[in-house]
Amino acid sequence: MILTFKLNKTPEEIFLHLTDMQKFAEAHPIISKIEKIENENYKVHETLTFGLLPFSFTYPVTVSKNEATKTVNYDAVVLKLIKIKMTFNLLAKAKSTEVQENLDINSLLPVKALMHRVFRQQHTQLYKNNDSL
Repeated sequence: MILTFKLNKTPEEIFLHLTDMQKFAEAHPIISKIEKIENENYKVHETLTFGLLPFSFTYPVTVSKNEATKTVNYDAVVLKLIKIKMTFNLLAKAKSTEVQENLDINSLLPVKALMHRVFRQQHTQLYKNNDSL
């Protein structure tokens, strides 16, 4: 799945928000905390709500980045069952930046459609929050 967002910030500002995991957590609608484990490895704390029921969980994520190309990758394994790779490409536009987010989800569970919907909702809010910071 590919998501595209337009933000009224420079690629450098968005790159910083995607690579500084505390800034990312600050803007993310369901991440409550991100702990650094070592180097570019982190433990993410999330709470999803299904109806009225909150479901909290943690998972590891590894961040890699290329400042020259303004590309950021997140590799995560959620609940030891769902492998997620997100690649963020930042493209400078006139007075804005286009974020192209490539999302790859692999799991034996039939969760891909649900995960796509959740990511679309979460990241639409994430970028609205990021644009206002």
